[in-house]
Amino acid sequence: MTEQSAPFLTVVKGSPSDEEIAALTIVLTAAASAGGGAPESGPTDLWGTATDMHRTDWGMPTSYVHRG
Repeated sequence: MTEQSAPFLTVVKGSPSDEEIAALTIVLTAAASAGGGAPESGPTDLWGTATDMHRTDWGMPTSYVHRG
């Protein structure tokens, strides 16, 4: 005895062609496998965040930041 699963797609309105259903299935499958996973665990990369532009300069008056 084989177990049947729920359909992947259900057409509610209209009559799409076999090619249109195939294209939609491919797009939805690719979208689910590309970004549907859990985010990577590891250190957060905050390099280049917008808050870095609001930080004040630091260092000695003779440091590279204060040369002009």
